[in-house]
Amino acid sequence: MLYYKRRVRKISKVKKIIISIIVFVVLLVVFCEIHLSDFRPEYIRTQAEILSTNSVSDAVNATLNKLGYNYNDISKLSYDSQGNVKSIQTDSIKINKIKSSVTKAVQKEIAKVYDNEIKIPFGAFTNITVLSNVGPCIPMNFTLTGSFSAEIVSTFEAAGMNQTIHHIRLMLTSKIMTTSLDYSGKITFTTDFEIAQSVIVGNIPTTYGGLYSVANSQN
Repeated sequence: MLYYKRRVRKISKVKKIIISIIVFVVLLVVFCEIHLSDFRPEYIRTQAEILSTNSVSDAVNATLNKLGYNYNDISKLSYDSQGNVKSIQTDSIKINKIKSSVTKAVQKEIAKVYDNEIKIPFGAFTNITVLSNVGPCIPMNFTLTGSFSAEIVSTFEAAGMNQTIHHIRLMLTSKIMTTSLDYSGKITFTTDFEIAQSVIVGNIPTTYGGLYSVANSQN
């Protein structure tokens, strides 16, 4: 009889431990889900910005290096009898090639990072800085897609007495869509890349045939 009672107590104790563990796990899951709804958008957005920015930069720099165009390949200057610049002519074929090559390269690079996974340390849910990177990590998956548009921009910068620096830049606008199981968001950013530049001596014309978007800057 005494043995039976001890056995019953032991079984009851084991049941209580099992129930406690189950309750703890359920509460832990609920806790994580509640906090994940707050953390997920910011974590995913931050990671998406890093991935997309790095991918865009790598693709553009690699494409420009491969094309290898310098200032004289893209732009030609003609002078009047006083030595001032009479006109600035651009090679529209090369300009279009830069834009199309860059756009294709960026789209291809973004496709490589279509599927992604980030891990949030459990300590991040405590809102305690010291514990933010402590504990097991909870994985979250998301995808990246994007559309891109490129423009060639010409700017002129005063560089001293009767001298002007002519910058030829690529402006790439990226529209990134980020999606996960229960989150979606858009990231739009424009990146500026220097393609070529040259110092022009003398006055420069005030019109450029509409081939560039023109901005003037002075020191």
